[in-house]
Amino acid sequence: MIIQKIPEPIPEDILRSEWVFVLLMLPVLVYLIVSIIEKYSFASIIKIVFSNKFAKTAYRNTTSGIQLYQVLLGILSIISVSTFIFFVEIHFDITFFNLKPFMLWLFNLLLVSAAILFRYLSSLAVGSLSRTLDAFREYLFNISRNFKFIGILLVLLNFFISYLVSVPDKYIIYFAICIIVIILIYSMIRLGYIFLIRRFSLFYLILYLCTLEFFPALILLRYLSSQAQ
Repeated sequence: MIIQKIPEPIPEDILRSEWVFVLLMLPVLVYLIVSIIEKYSFASIIKIVFSNKFAKTAYRNTTSGIQLYQVLLGILSIISVSTFIFFVEIHFDITFFNLKPFMLWLFNLLLVSAAILFRYLSSLAVGSLSRTLDAFREYLFNISRNFKFIGILLVLLNFFISYLVSVPDKYIIYFAICIIVIILIYSMIRLGYIFLIRRFSLFYLILYLCTLEFFPALILLRYLSSQAQ
């Protein structure tokens, strides 16, 4: 009598699961929609991110009101950034409240959305209190474009993390983190440039950076490091 063992179920490859593929495709579809309704090239975003002169001109030429294609690019970036954070959590075995993978991604989505809302409201509040609202609006304009640049870039890198088998995930993750850090540092330099040419108080600028930029980032890094241990 031949006894045949029942094979153990194959563990799910989360990075290549169907629902993750949907998350990877959603930003692509959003970008295609933006490309159809508005001639807003990725090259123009790069110029805004890395050229002070071009960024200032673009800010002065922006029309008032909510622009649909900017909202769509914001949604694209929130999805792709949340997915990248999810990949980092999977790679470093970080979890929050023992959440299941999809719920963990939703948690990331809420966290990123809340962080963006906090940054926007706090900057406007500080701008109103310091009577430099236009300077903070220009800063928010640049932050928005930086975030969208990161989001579009992560659309491609997230695909590489999931499906580029020839390159280990960690190298792509480290590369993406380095790019994000460089953009954030450049954003800080842009912030200083915007406020110094407007003769904004250096003391209040440093206070703003420590309170609303560096301190929340340090708390987040400390918490993530404790979760990873």
